[in-house]
Amino acid sequence: MKRMLLPFLSIPALTILTFSFLHSGLTGAADNDSPTIGLRGIRHTAQAINQETVSPSDHELKLKAVADGLDSHKLLYSGKVVTDKDPRLLEIPAALRGKLERPFTVAKEAPTIDFSIVPLKPQWLEESPVKVSKDISGYEGPWKTPEITNMPGPWTHWTQGAYDSRTGKFYTSAGDHAKYGARIQIIEYDPAAKKVSCLPEINRVLGRSKTDFADGKIHGWLDFYKSGDIEREHLWYITYWAKYPEPDEEDYDTGYTGGHIISHDVVTGDIIDYGVPYHRGSFPYHRVDTKRGMMYAVGMFHEFLAWNIETQTTQWAGYPPQGMTWWNRAIMIDETTGKVYTTNSHESDPKHHFISYDPATNRFSQLDCHMPPETSPAIRNQGEFGNMRCQTRHRGPDGLFWGITYGGELFSFDPDKETVNDEGVSWPHPQRYTCSMERSPGGRYLYYIPCAPRFHLTEASPIIQYDTVTDTIKVLAFAWPYYREKYGFTASQNFSLKLDDKGEKLFVVWNGGFIEHEVNGKDDTFGQIAIMLVHIPESERVE
Repeated sequence: MKRMLLPFLSIPALTILTFSFLHSGLTGAADNDSPTIGLRGIRHTAQAINQETVSPSDHELKLKAVADGLDSHKLLYSGKVVTDKDPRLLEIPAALRGKLERPFTVAKEAPTIDFSIVPLKPQWLEESPVKVSKDISGYEGPWKTPEITNMPGPWTHWTQGAYDSRTGKFYTSAGDHAKYGARIQIIEYDPAAKKVSCLPEINRVLGRSKTDFADGKIHGWLDFYKSGDIEREHLWYITYWAKYPEPDEEDYDTGYTGGHIISHDVVTGDIIDYGVPYHRGSFPYHRVDTKRGMMYAVGMFHEFLAWNIETQTTQWAGYPPQGMTWWNRAIMIDETTGKVYTTNSHESDPKHHFISYDPATNRFSQLDCHMPPETSPAIRNQGEFGNMRCQTRHRGPDGLFWGITYGGELFSFDPDKETVNDEGVSWPHPQRYTCSMERSPGGRYLYYIPCAPRFHLTEASPIIQYDTVTDTIKVLAFAWPYYREKYGFTASQNFSLKLDDKGEKLFVVWNGGFIEHEVNGKDDTFGQIAIMLVHIPESERVE
């Protein structure tokens, strides 16, 4: 039996809710020839921005020297797409040939893979134009460093990408983690033209200067949606700061007010800025219910946002009722009922029960079902039970969602029966942290990649297809060591993959780099971003 709880607003949450209706949070130079778009939207017309002259820092110059030496096919700056169909992509690394916790198979036919490096400009970053005067944050959490700095870098992607059914193009994002002079790019990959390019940099379009504190990345989902105020589908997202746990007072004093809700016209490059939904909020996770026009987001400090795109108004902004904490790395949307789910990360709930928000009633509920126990030690394991880390985009034909826990346990969730079924470990080795998964149109196959920061390269960066009918894990390709040996690039961490509408092609985005590293070490491999288009052989995807 689930608990239905009335909205309970703590004083901070009430303050947030009230402020969101009063503060538009708009900055930058608007297009004076365009009227306001709806209640809050301000259109910014994309313009060609002159290429910056950048003097890279000494640290970046060292990285550049290594990268230039490893870039054997001159992919780093060119945006060139190369294509491979090689049986070596199916060779099982020695570390995966012994006794395994769970067996896996390898595809009989190697896929054709188009591969490119995103031509980010500037690729090599300068010193921050604004230095930290002192550490005034008082922060003592897991991101605490010996010295708080405003240094930019590295370039990374954290976004769940989007496929544009109108054009067949794929979109993801990149951010340079800067605090001042920050850069956020929407990346466009055109498979027909075999071309990867970047749309105009977001902070510059919004008119932010190098001495303004600005967001340094996008960390949630990119979703296409057409509201009644715009002429075609836009890409929707919310920006996210890159200083943890939050900017210091000296940063806020520059006029920074929080992450901005944005819709992006990928046809023209124009941006509509809807401002900050509440003061000093920033969002590591967000999604759009494309059936109802609701933007959902969770803040750095687990505050929950429900924002109506059509009316451009806030329906909820604050904290769930006492005893519930909205996990800030998962939002599952059931577009059949409109309910939104995550797992409870409150300390009083070690099993991490499902909790839901119903926009029709503006109420939160805790369900009886919870995450399955982790069956073995795994990277980033939170204990005996882990929160949900990734989930399929929609219900499948069987009415189920599938997901993977923080520690790598595969599960299915039935929102009608409100039950969870443990499906076992998602990968036979400990490095099972998985941030993105897709389900085939017919529902039979799941696709995911169990690798993320601080993993051992002996895991081989496997691109996995899981058969929900036969309960079989199959590797379609091992990205390591093939791309390192042939191109010099280490494909190490995946936070985004997306199927095309037919389930024939899988878009994969990698954090990685042209770097030297310890194969058995725990490197964070960042700096360059690669896009793969995996053409799944027809024989390997029979529904």
